[in-house]
Amino acid sequence: MKKISITVFAVMLYAACFAKDTIPTDFKIVKKQGAITLYERWLPGSKGEPVRELKAEFLVESDIQNVIRLLTNQSAGMKWNQNASVYKIAHTLNDDEWINYIRYNMPVMFDDQDCCLLYKISASSLLNKNKCVINFESINSPLFPSNPDLTRITGVKGQWKLEQQPNHLLKITYLISSDKSGSIPRFISDPIIHNNLFKTMESFKNLLEK
Repeated sequence: MKKISITVFAVMLYAACFAKDTIPTDFKIVKKQGAITLYERWLPGSKGEPVRELKAEFLVESDIQNVIRLLTNQSAGMKWNQNASVYKIAHTLNDDEWINYIRYNMPVMFDDQDCCLLYKISASSLLNKNKCVINFESINSPLFPSNPDLTRITGVKGQWKLEQQPNHLLKITYLISSDKSGSIPRFISDPIIHNNLFKTMESFKNLLEK
């Protein structure tokens, strides 16, 4: 039986199916649970194809530096990334950027996949202690070459927006999209996409508040 090409993290990245047009749409709430709200919208891709963009928002009792420390913590990476079997961080010559490699082991009916992302803290964030934007995108890196036994997730773009609030709260906005699409019907793919993003963000929030 041919495996389905979709993963827990990939479903956060993929446009699981095509929208009817390529006109940018406004974000719509698709799920709200506890402190986390999930939104989605459709945007035109680089070739005019519709691309799903997901957004998760929540408040957490933490600060900006704790988020950066968690994102760059190899040992903690598999605790909040659902089904991740490998989570590696490679530092670059710049203190405000790093490379993140993640591999996912999936159930029998799914392909195992991996991704390689470059994270960069925006220059403006270095001058503002109360706001920070961390952008990330797919890259090719000789440190983490493609494995013929894995499907490499590419075309990923996103960001973490961190805004310090009163009373030691931090507002986190997570955005992610990809220029890749899948062939799985939406009535199957959408619950997977939404539920796994929620689990990932919940785990991330819980680790920050420990």
